[in-house]
Amino acid sequence: MSYSMYVPTRTLFGAGQLNNLHTRKMPGKKAMIVISNGKSARENGYLARTEEQLKLAGIETVVFDKV
Repeated sequence: MSYSMYVPTRTLFGAGQLNNLHTRKMPGKKAMIVISNGKSARENGYLARTEEQLKLAGIETVVFDKV
């Protein structure tokens, strides 16, 4: 088995950084948000905030929550 993978990653870290997500250059126009099937991402508002930031950046999203 062999494969080649290129995954460029930019990490935003620190208080309030999620609010800056929409200002970053995105590699495309669609994003898959992958979360666990737990409740915390939704109940604490992180998922909604991430979706809103991506919407502000012109990115269409879909959520996969079966992890």
